Amino acid sequence: MLVEEISSDPHKQILETTYRRTDQWKGTKQNYTERAILTPRNETVDEINEYMISQVDGVSKEYLSSDSFGIIDTDSENNETLYPVEYLNSLSFPGLPAHKLTLKVGAPFMLLRNLNQKKGLCNGTRLIVTYLGERVIRGEIVTGSHIRHKVDLPRIILSESVTKHPFTLERRQFPIRLCYTMTINKSQGQSLKGVLLYLPQPVFTHGQLYVGLSR
Repeated sequence: MLVEEISSDPHKQILETTYRRTDQWKGTKQNYTERAILTPRNETVDEINEYMISQVDGVSKEYLSSDSFGIIDTDSENNETLYPVEYLNSLSFPGLPAHKLTLKVGAPFMLLRNLNQKKGLCNGTRLIVTYLGERVIRGEIVTGSHIRHKVDLPRIILSESVTKHPFTLERRQFPIRLCYTMTINKSQGQSLKGVLLYLPQPVFTHGQLYVGLSR
């Protein structure tokens, strides 16, 4: 289904169109493996995922990253003043987990890195949260060749070069992202029986629209 102009409460309509009415909605593994909301931009993905996690039943748990930077330009002696931790926390990149992850048991998420290909833990693998600990998140794989396998995921250090600044961001966080919604590009290679294509802004290319419509 293609959605371009919708009601005054678009997030609610998107949820109810894709996963049925909010007051009747109960997430199931089948829902998450067969359905998805696709949209062009990462900012929109984050907005909808935040709304979705706020609407489902369960106790939420927040995980904050530990951010630092590796200096490329060593001429400056005031790097910690120029780039305080609050600024590092605010940075967001497509392949990097957010500073703050809000999760609930039963929520779907996607891996952002290749962790162990032999165990099916690859970039783009989708899982369901089964346990939220202090040091690990446990998930059940719902796509690929290792369906129903449960795995414990630790925090790892991920890095991203910040092109407009002379440093590399280093973020210690769980390498995951909620995936009620995903970008059109990220949907490539996913097996989906039903999608809602949400276009609040134009797609970047005709090819991107084709990918979304062909899911």
